[in-house]
Amino acid sequence: MVLAVISDTHGIFTLVRKKFRELNGIDYLIHLGDNASDAIQLSQEFGIPLEYVKGNCDFPTKDELEKVIEIEGKKILLTHGHRYYVKYEYQTILDRGRELRVNAVFFGHTHIPMISKHEDILLLNPGSPSLPREGAKKTIALVTIDKSGIFPRLVNLEEVSVLKET
Repeated sequence: MVLAVISDTHGIFTLVRKKFRELNGIDYLIHLGDNASDAIQLSQEFGIPLEYVKGNCDFPTKDELEKVIEIEGKKILLTHGHRYYVKYEYQTILDRGRELRVNAVFFGHTHIPMISKHEDILLLNPGSPSLPREGAKKTIALVTIDKSGIFPRLVNLEEVSVLKET
């Protein structure tokens, strides 16, 4: 199963659309908030099933702030991250992941891509495909999940290269 994980599109998703036209085999689209409505449009346009949560810029909606999904026997917490202080530290979001007994936490909010393994929990932030911060590139994540594990990689939307794999 291959997931395209995006966050913080803020209404600007031209590069995501372009990359989706180039990619084959995306089974699921995950949007981690801040213009989650962009993901709804992409899902419909490309016929890709969607899971999403709202972020701090997704104003009054009844959408969920977080959810746990299960794919190939792996549990993943989806959240925007703003309620877990991810701009300052990761312990709070790790504690939430352990509380929910997940294998991975996918979050956004910082606009800075990262992949990090913390003992039993994978942390993934796909960055922002539209408004990266602190010198980051415009990125999304592609995540392959099978029974043996969760394998994320960051994709620079302005180049053909993969930035980081684990």
